Amino acid sequence: MSKVIYCNSFEVSHSREAVVLTFRFEAPDGNVETAYVVISPQGAVVLKDSLESQLTEYVKKYGSIEMGDWKKENPKNCNNNNNHEKYIS
Repeated sequence: MSKVIYCNSFEVSHSREAVVLTFRFEAPDGNVETAYVVISPQGAVVLKDSLESQLTEYVKKYGSIEMGDWKKENPKNCNNNNNHEKYIS
């Protein structure tokens, strides 16, 4: 059964063999839900291309995306600590 969580923070890390995407919802009451996605580097390239395409279509349809706290450089909502070893078997 699938589970859906809204993501308000994330991490991206990698090893030679895999890319680890950690999506997290941090609730105001302190509860945290986390989902881990481990894919091949090739899969990550396909994901990047697909996301880029979808965002291009989104902007065409709805206009520019206001970034707010989600900044490109050192984003407040992204922790890239490369702590991926425990998720790769």
